[in-house]
Amino acid sequence: MTTKMMVRYGFLLALSVILSYVEYLVEIPILFPGAKLGLANAVGLIVLYYFGIKYFSMFGILRVLLSAILWTGFGINFFISISGTLLATIMTILVAKYTKASIYGISISGAILHGLGQVIMVAILYQTLYMLTYVVFLIISGIITGYLMALIVASLICRMPKIVN
Repeated sequence: MTTKMMVRYGFLLALSVILSYVEYLVEIPILFPGAKLGLANAVGLIVLYYFGIKYFSMFGILRVLLSAILWTGFGINFFISISGTLLATIMTILVAKYTKASIYGISISGAILHGLGQVIMVAILYQTLYMLTYVVFLIISGIITGYLMALIVASLICRMPKIVN
């Protein structure tokens, strides 16, 4: 990775950490409690487009770690966040690598699995299977927010020059 690419990657990482923190502070429920737009994940889609799977694979994890170091700590919120991020990252990589899905399919599948990962972790941490009934609401929310984030990212990519060569 060239210095220029590292600076751009670092800028996008910092932007995603800030957007994640803003969403954490504002706590405006989108459709259902616990559902958020996922603006930081939209930045991750830009990283996937411009830098590829290799750099995308660590992007979300770095964002969650930096957010924990800077603001939230390594408590329950960290475990919930990292579980959603890991599952969404794995799904995004699989969909991007092995299918011909558009940015919309990639974003929606990642958003759905992010919510699923978080619900699974909450069910484990609080030792209750009843939390899994909330998956239906998070799937609906994931479809809507994943589509909206893909719409934003697709619009940005059309307007941005190719930054990595």
